[in-house]
Amino acid sequence: MIRNCFSVLFCLFSCALLAQPKLNSPYTLYGLGNIAPRYFAVQAGQGGLTTAFNDPYHLNLANPASFASLRSTALETGMFAQNSKFKSGTSTLDTWSGNLGYFALGFTLKSPINEALDRKKSNWRRGMGFSLTPYSLVGYTVETRDTVDRDNLGIINSEFEGSGGTYRLAWHGGAKYKNTSFGLTAGWMFGRSKYENTTSFVDSLPTFEDNFFNQYAVGGFVYNTGVQHEIILKRSENDKDVATKWITLGLTAEGNHKIKATVDEVRLRSRGKNIQNGQYIDPDTLSITEGVRKTVKLPSSFSLGIEYVKADKFKIGMQGTLENWDSYYNEAYPGKLKTTFAVAAGMEYIPDNLSYNRYLKRVRYRVGGYYRQDPRSLNGKQLTDVGATFGLGFPLILPRQQTSFVNLSLEAGKMGAGSAISENYIRMTLGFTFNDNSWFFKRRFE
Repeated sequence: MIRNCFSVLFCLFSCALLAQPKLNSPYTLYGLGNIAPRYFAVQAGQGGLTTAFNDPYHLNLANPASFASLRSTALETGMFAQNSKFKSGTSTLDTWSGNLGYFALGFTLKSPINEALDRKKSNWRRGMGFSLTPYSLVGYTVETRDTVDRDNLGIINSEFEGSGGTYRLAWHGGAKYKNTSFGLTAGWMFGRSKYENTTSFVDSLPTFEDNFFNQYAVGGFVYNTGVQHEIILKRSENDKDVATKWITLGLTAEGNHKIKATVDEVRLRSRGKNIQNGQYIDPDTLSITEGVRKTVKLPSSFSLGIEYVKADKFKIGMQGTLENWDSYYNEAYPGKLKTTFAVAAGMEYIPDNLSYNRYLKRVRYRVGGYYRQDPRSLNGKQLTDVGATFGLGFPLILPRQQTSFVNLSLEAGKMGAGSAISENYIRMTLGFTFNDNSWFFKRRFE
C-alpha cells in the first residue's frame, strides 16, 4: 500500500508540472496574475463554498479541518476549460483557455470497516492528504500603438507578453474530537513567471526595437489553519451515535508569508526579429543582471462559513472571506494591490440517495453564486467578479462496490464591470473522485 501511495504521488507531481494551463488574459499583466480557485469541481457547483464544507468522500483543501471527516480514501483530479469575452471601448477579444486543473489525495487514518467490526466508537477521527495545485496563473499578449510628437518619435508600437505561474505542493492534516475538528496545511510554494516588453519605433530609419526581459522564480514555505464545529440537531432513531441533521460552523486563517524570489533581467536593442528563426537582428545588450535575490510578501486571509446539512439529502450554506492584499509587496515585480472581500452561497440536493432503479434520483444537483472583489485595479477602479454556478455529481459503482464520482460544474460570471476592461466568462470544470475504503484495513484470521 505504501509503495502504491508513493507511486500515485509521483505520477501526480510529474503530470501537474507538465501541465501548464493555456491562458490569455490582459488582467494577468498586474500583480501575481489570476489567482486560481482553491476549490474543486464539487465546491465550484455550490458557489465555491469551502469554509464549512466537509464530506466523507470528497476533499476540501481550503479548510484542512475537513480531512478529519473523511471516511474513505479519495483521489481527486480535474480539468477545466474557460471561454472569455473581453471588451475595452470598441475593441473585443474572444479567447479559450484550459488544461489540467488539480491533483489531490486524502485518506482517513483508521478504516471505517475496522471500526464497524470492532464495535468500538472512538471520540477521535484523523485524516491527512497531499495536493499539488496552481496558486496563480500568468498568460497574456497585449499590443498598443501610440503617436508621440516629441523628438520626432512618431508611431511607437509596444508589445507585452507574459507566461508562467506559481504552484503549491502541500500536506494537509486534520483531527476531530467529538464534534470539533482542527486542521493544518503546510506546503511549499514555487514557480516561475516570464515577462517581455518590446517597443518598436516604427518611423525611425532604420527601424529599431527596445527589448526588455524579466524572469523571476519564487520559492517559500506557506501554511494555513482551519476549524469546523458541528451542532447536532437530530440523530438516527436506530443509532444515537449517527447524526442525521446538523449545522457546521467553519473558520480558516492564513498569515502573511514571506517567500524568496530570484530575478533575471535583460535589456537589449535590435533591428527586429528574423521571421524564419526568431533570432534578433543586430542585437546590442544594454544591461544584464542574473540571480538577484528579492522578497515577496503574500497577504493574510480570514474566512467564516456556515452550512446546514440533512444527511444524504440536502446541504445549504454561505461564507465570507477577507484577504489583506494591502500588505502585499513584490520586489521582483512591483505593483500595488487592494484588500478584498468575497461572499458566496450555495446548496446541494439529492432526490433519493438509496434509489436503485432511477439513477437520476441519486445524482447530486448543485447551485450557487458569488461576489468577489479582485485585488487589482484599472484606472483606479478595483475589479469585481460576480457569477452564478451550477453543478452535477454522478455517482459510480466501481469494482469491489466502491462508490466514486464524476463531478461537473459550470460557472458563468462577469469580471471588471464598469472598468476599462470587462470580461464575460464561462468556466467548465470536470472532476473525478476515486474512493476506496479499504486503506488501513486490518484483516483478521480466526
